[in-house]
Amino acid sequence: MTTSLLRAGIVGLGIGGEHARGFVRSPHTELVALCDSDPNRLAQRAAEYGVPPELCFTDYKTMLAEAKLDVVSICLPNALHAESTIAALEGGAHVICEKPLAPSLFEARDMQRAAEINHRRLMVAYNHRYRADVLWIRRMIAEGRLGKIYNAYAWWRRETGIPGSGWFSQKHMAGGGALIDLGVHMLDMTLWLLGFPRVQTVSGHVTSYFGGRGLKVWGSPRWVNDASAEAFSVDDGAVGFLRCEGDLAINLHASWAEHRQPREDIIRLELSGTEGTAVLNVVNYVRDGTLHFYSEMAGEAVTVTPSLRWNGIYGHEALIVESMAALVNNQPAPADVTHGVIGVQVLEALYASSQSKREVVLS
Repeated sequence: MTTSLLRAGIVGLGIGGEHARGFVRSPHTELVALCDSDPNRLAQRAAEYGVPPELCFTDYKTMLAEAKLDVVSICLPNALHAESTIAALEGGAHVICEKPLAPSLFEARDMQRAAEINHRRLMVAYNHRYRADVLWIRRMIAEGRLGKIYNAYAWWRRETGIPGSGWFSQKHMAGGGALIDLGVHMLDMTLWLLGFPRVQTVSGHVTSYFGGRGLKVWGSPRWVNDASAEAFSVDDGAVGFLRCEGDLAINLHASWAEHRQPREDIIRLELSGTEGTAVLNVVNYVRDGTLHFYSEMAGEAVTVTPSLRWNGIYGHEALIVESMAALVNNQPAPADVTHGVIGVQVLEALYASSQSKREVVLS
């Protein structure tokens, strides 16, 4: 077990701000270095977390060379994950990379090999595993309350939710749209709860009916209002069907935009088992009233509505704290690189299936 504090750094301070809280909370780390291309945001975060100016950088390669870090969070656009992660691993740091691990399976496997060659850990920031309601479902499955699970429906659907700024609408930077942004979370949540059954075949269908017209966008769609801006080039909706070992089917649906209840942003997961069905229904990120469990008692259908205590920490903060504890205690990483590679493999196959209009068999 490591006794000295691990020196932590963050590259990218958008979602990286969530990582910062985890490093500050963890008893095993000290947040010593920050990197962001925006000097104003960099200065703001540095002041917030007490990072001195000499350990604030606008170039991550300089940070890796000068800060002597033990662990690095990579929170850059998807297309930059592989290059920056491999550089950090080769520099001797363990890495927590934002989801998806990479836009392509080729890059994801390169990252995995770099971790193995350099004897460093590579972990993935699947923060939605760390909700109290998701963890309750995991405990119910472990106790056998659902029996054999044979069907899963996993949704993340927004009425209006296309990012209007940044890199999310550019395929060469993001790798994809709603499927790779929202679908990756639902895919991981489902596979993780079910113990990562092997995915055998996938069928996918992606669409883009709103973004190119500047509809249902958060903020101002620069690709519509600025003639010099890059065109919207990713999907804004996707559906998928996965056949898995053990006679399990997974239905996946991710959308940034569709005509439905105004301003609705819904995460929904249904796990149907031989002894019960668990339903997670999170509307606009609420915490209360998100769970239902359906079964039978004494020959009659029953509905259980749990009331959870949201004590402690959740999301990115919990992910960082648990990952650092596993690292210093030499325990398995809670969100290992292999989980990230599986996610990228399935997403890539879904896009390939949509393009070919055929089912894809996974090796």
